[in-house]
Amino acid sequence: MIPVRVSFAVDFSTDRTSNTRKAALWSLAARVADLLPEASKLDIASALYARERLGTTAMGGGVALPHTVLTDEDASMIVVRRLERPVEFDAPDGMAVDTLVALMGGKHDIKWLRAALLRLGRLAQQGPLRHQLRMAATQNEVAAILIELGLDVHFDQKLCNTGGDFRSEGRAGLGLIGSAQHFTAVR
Repeated sequence: MIPVRVSFAVDFSTDRTSNTRKAALWSLAARVADLLPEASKLDIASALYARERLGTTAMGGGVALPHTVLTDEDASMIVVRRLERPVEFDAPDGMAVDTLVALMGGKHDIKWLRAALLRLGRLAQQGPLRHQLRMAATQNEVAAILIELGLDVHFDQKLCNTGGDFRSEGRAGLGLIGSAQHFTAVR
C-alpha cells in the first residue's frame, strides 16, 4: 500500500493575554475558529480540553502539542501559538509552556494526524530544533522547522492570511521545492 501524503496548512500567531492552560487552549480554539469560520470555537475548545484531560500534551522544553480531530470537511493544519506569558501545563520537566504546536485535521485523515504527531514528537529529542521553534518570529521560520521535521506544509490563503511567502532563494537554501505557497522537503 502506497501512503498518501497530507499537506498541512500552517499558521503562526502570538497569544498576548493567556495566563493559564485553559485560557491558552481557549485562545487557540478562537484562532482556529477564525481560520475555519464554519467551525465552532466552543466545539474546538471542548475537544482540546477533553484531550488535555486524558493527559498533558506538554512534551517538555517549553512546548506542548495539543491536538484534536475536527469534522470530516476540515483541512489538516498546524497552528503554532507563541504564548507571551508561559503557562503551567504539567510538563514532564516541570517547565512552563510558551509554545503551542497544535495539530488539527478531519476524521478522513486520522492516520496522517498520528504520523504528524510522531514527527512533531521529535521536538522532544531535538533540543536545538525545539529551541529554534520557540524563538521563531515568522510563519516562514515555523514552516521551515516543520519541513525539517519531515512534514509537508503550505500556506493556505483562506486559512493563513497572516504569513508571507518564502522568497525563491529562501526555498532553495532550505532544500525546498514547490510553488510559492506549497513546500515539500527534498530528501
